[in-house]
Amino acid sequence: MVENEKPWPEPAPDWPSARKTWKLAWPFHIYLFTALNVLVVIRGTYDLVKRGKTHSRRKDHRFLMNLLLILFGFSRTMYLLWNPYESDPDVAKTVLVICIVTFGIGTACIVSAFSFVLLIVLESTRISLAPSKFQNRGFLLGLSIVNILYVIVSDLIVANFHEAKAMIIVCQVMFAAWGFLIAIGFITAAARLWRNLKASRQTSQYDPVLAAESKKVRRLVSLLYSSSFCGVLMFSTIVYSAFGATGVNNESGLVRSWPWIAVKTLMRTLEVLMCLLIYLVALKTRTSKPTKNNQISNDSTLERVNCSTQTF
Repeated sequence: MVENEKPWPEPAPDWPSARKTWKLAWPFHIYLFTALNVLVVIRGTYDLVKRGKTHSRRKDHRFLMNLLLILFGFSRTMYLLWNPYESDPDVAKTVLVICIVTFGIGTACIVSAFSFVLLIVLESTRISLAPSKFQNRGFLLGLSIVNILYVIVSDLIVANFHEAKAMIIVCQVMFAAWGFLIAIGFITAAARLWRNLKASRQTSQYDPVLAAESKKVRRLVSLLYSSSFCGVLMFSTIVYSAFGATGVNNESGLVRSWPWIAVKTLMRTLEVLMCLLIYLVALKTRTSKPTKNNQISNDSTLERVNCSTQTF
């Protein structure tokens, strides 16, 4: 098939042959990840309903984090149920483009949620990794909006002009680069918390309350390292998808069935795991109402451990 006759320039399996090869693996993949993404939506909605007014009144970053995860889960659910991976050859081009745009918006939402939960951690622990004009809600929100707009514009352009397919690679690299920076932020915050925790061990030996709180901080540190590792894997998979056999530079337009579904399954698994880790990290870092000097008060666990380290 001539490239300009293709509905979308990214390569895909030979669908009739691939479905026969995969057998039950195909519907299992679709409905498993649909169900998991529905759970993401339910969890985010529950938190918004339960604490929505509190989050909104305090301008808690969890409000935007939950909203972004809900949008992510909803977009993935709609994408997988409507036209999964553009596998229906008879679908209208308008529907195809809507599905592709929906998928891209979902990716932008999970990357944004990943960055907002890091901001929660940094403000809860009073750790600074960047100048204040970059480490704030307004900057991250603006960056999220820019990324979503770029996804929409680039997908609409590429859908009508395949020669502009490099915009897809730019979009994937942009998400990966942003994600890698956030992953580095997680591992840096975890390292600083661990260093502080080690310095406070001598004091915690004689203070049972501080010892119990230090244990909670160790759990948070483990979650931060896990989030960083998951982020590196997920964004590395995006880079592989951009430049590997599944990228737009594959001139054949076709990919082998099993490697293709393996990459997609890995990517969907990492996305769901990322959502879980975001929720867990947010639970372990509770920010309270901003003080008069616009600083965020720490969770008692982090506050006492940090205060104890300042005496050394």
